[in-house]
Amino acid sequence: MKCEKCGDKLEVVRRCSQVRLKCRGCLQEFQVHEVASRLDSETEAELSNYTAIIYD
Repeated sequence: MKCEKCGDKLEVVRRCSQVRLKCRGCLQEFQVHEVASRLDSETEAELSNYTAIIYD
């Protein structure tokens, strides 16, 4: 999945109580619900490894 700000790849970042998507280029972080409508199959598959995703 690509960052809407700079076009670089977003990667899934797991913290104690959060799962976020972080851009490798501009380091912008997104909550899952902010980009849910744009998720690609690769990112969806990675997110499916988490039993619960907590929204801030």
